[in-house]
Order: sequence, then C-alpha cells, then structure tokens
Amino acid sequence: MRRTLWFYILYALFLFGLGMLIFLNDKATLHEILTINWISKCNERIVLFTDTFFKYITEVGGNIPFIVAGVFLFVKFGYSYFLLLSQLAVTVVVQPIKHILNMPRPKVFFAEKFPDIVLHQVDGVNMHSMLSFPSGHTATVFAFMLALSLICKRTWASVVFLLIAMLVGYSRIYLSQHFAEDVFAGSIIGVVLTSLTYWFYVRKHYKWQEMNIIAICKMKLKK
Repeated sequence: MRRTLWFYILYALFLFGLGMLIFLNDKATLHEILTINWISKCNERIVLFTDTFFKYITEVGGNIPFIVAGVFLFVKFGYSYFLLLSQLAVTVVVQPIKHILNMPRPKVFFAEKFPDIVLHQVDGVNMHSMLSFPSGHTATVFAFMLALSLICKRTWASVVFLLIAMLVGYSRIYLSQHFAEDVFAGSIIGVVLTSLTYWFYVRKHYKWQEMNIIAICKMKLKK
C-alpha cells in the first residue's frame, strides 16, 4: 500500500478541490462553468480535439475493466479476481442508489429549469435523461485505476492512473452525462470499495492467486 500512497494523497486533494467547487456553486452554475463557459471561448480545433478525446476516454469507465480482467486471467488469476471483485462491489452499491434516487441528468435538468441554456453536444454521444446520481462510470474508473495502482505498486504508475481516473470523471461532466456532485460521489464509492476489497483480498493468500488460468486448468487435469 505504501507505493500507492500518492494515489490517495493526490485523490484527497482532488476531492477537496471538487468538494469546494460544489460547496461554493449551485449545480447548474458549476456545470456551466465546467462546460459551456470555457468551451465557448475555445477555437474550433480545440473543441474538436476535446470532443473527440473525452468521447473516447470516457469509455475507460465502461467495459474496459472487464476486458483487462480477462487479460489478467492469463497473467495472474489473483489480479483478475481482485479486479472483478472490486467492480462487482461498485455495481452492487451504485446501481441501487441510482434507481432509488432516479435523479435527472443535465439534459433533463436544464430543459426543465433553464430551457434557454443550450448544453454542449458532442457528435455521436447520446445524452441520457435519468439515473444521474452517482456517476457509475466514475465509480468504475476510480475503482479500476486504484486496483491497477495496488497491483502495479509503482509510485509513478499511481500518479498516471489517478490522472486517467480524473480525466474520465471530468469527461462525464464535459459530455453532460453527469453533474460534478455525481462525479464526486462516484469517485468516493470507487475508492472506498476498492480499498476494502483489497484488504479482503490480501487477508489470506492462496496458491491459485499466483497462477494463470492455463496453469490452473493443467493442475486440475492432473488430479
């Protein structure tokens, strides 16, 4: 955990900064500040780049963790097990909250309360209507990046992984799929649940955790 300490330190700073922005601004104003206000001041090339960049990087909070978990099966089964366990924990917590609260996303919120404000639309991105709080993509990517940090155990990697997580979190705001508070809550869920999952994972160490799926299958066939 020591080499992952920078992930937690920098994440705490990120959380504090975002928390202050949320505290000092109402959700509509903050969303405008983080999207429309600065995008409107950029030239066409920059907007085209950011549209494309955030459109694709946001998918790191989608199915990518499960693809990586599949690859880890052929590297070390324990890595795949830990990664999938943390993702399952996030899903079990996030989805019930989403459906119970059923909060409107920016598309619906602004259409109902501020119909004169036109949100930035990225080509090819379908803006969802409900289930805004918390952000599932953000919870997923923070869980994913923290898990990779704990697996990799390199200080520089922890910093890079956190940066990716923050960019994906911001992409959810940039694409107007979520508000800042959704990202704030999602990141906490991802980090807390992955930390707890890691504690559970390292409590007991089994031989199969160090083996890959091929070696495990061969061992089973010999019995």
